[in-house]
Parts: sequence; structure tokens; C-alpha cells
Amino acid sequence: MVKVGSQDINAESIDSKSAEVATQIPQAEGKEGGEAKELAVWEEALVQEFIYAIGHLNHVEQHLIEEDSLTGLPLFGDLIDFFREQRKLVGQALFTIERFEAMRSGTELRSSWESIWCALKHVTTALIHVDECIEKLLKKLRSSGDPVIAENVKMLLSVRKSILEGALKIFERGKKAANILTEASSRCRDDICLEEVGHR
Repeated sequence: MVKVGSQDINAESIDSKSAEVATQIPQAEGKEGGEAKELAVWEEALVQEFIYAIGHLNHVEQHLIEEDSLTGLPLFGDLIDFFREQRKLVGQALFTIERFEAMRSGTELRSSWESIWCALKHVTTALIHVDECIEKLLKKLRSSGDPVIAENVKMLLSVRKSILEGALKIFERGKKAANILTEASSRCRDDICLEEVGHR
């Protein structure tokens, strides 16, 4: 028994409490680490969803242009513009979300985002085309059983994985190099139109 002020405190209870606190600290740190990891996974998943959305919308534009080229008439011209604007809005939403994160560290993302936008748009569209190549080869493989086709399917699956990883690297590098990427081509600036978003 130990006397502290006017209270008698059992030394064993002190040791017990100390041990309890000691075990709680790593648990709290582990919980925080787990939450941070979960947040990072969520953020990467969100970016991937944006990437797929941009790629698919761009693919819609391509298909409509292809149809117009077959007929020689601008039958879908207004819809091509419509889907292009929707794609730009998706890109602006992703930019806005990332901009809020960057502003916490005093970084301005607009110019770097405009710089990588076209590359990001094209790589996401390429990803969709690779998916379609894989689907068509799988159909051919089911009917023929050709081992050469099987090998090419495996190769394209690896290529697809690499393209997605490359798209995420473009995205991350654009953020990290924001202070260097201060100029964007006029084509990219026109395609994403972040002027209004940058001043919100």
C-alpha cells in the first residue's frame, strides 16, 4: 500500500493500471494505422473509378465519331459534344477533390492537372481498348483452344495491369511535380477547362 496525499493506493493496482495503459497505446496506434491504411485504399479506389469513368466517356465519344464517319454525316455531333462535356465535368470533379488535398500543403494543382489531363485521358481510353482486345481474344480462345492465343491473352492481362499502374503513376507524379509543371499545352487546357474551377 502506498500513501498519496490523503489516499491509500495499492501498488499492485498501480502496476495493473500501468500495464493496461501500456497495452492500450499500441492498440490505439494500431487502430490509427489501420484507419490510415483503409483511407489510402479508399482514395486509390476512388481515383481508379474516376479513371474508368473518364476512359469510358471518351470511348463513347470515339464510337459516336466512328458512326458519323461511316455515314459521312454528323448525326451524333451534338451528343459527341454532350459526352465530351460530361467527361470534362468528371475530370473537374477529380481535380477539385485533389486540389483540396493539395491546398493543405500549399500546392496549386491547376497547371500540373492541365499538363497531365490529355495523357490521363488517352491512357484510360487505351485501357478500355485493351479490355476489349482481351474479351475478343477470350471468345476466340474458347472456340479454337489455340495455345498461341492463350499466351497472348496472358500477355495482354499483364499489359492491362501495367497500363492501370502507369495511369496511377501519371496521376501521382502530376501532383508531386505541381511546382514544376507550370505550363500546359493549349490543347489540354481547352479539353479540361479548369479556369472556372481554379477560381471557385
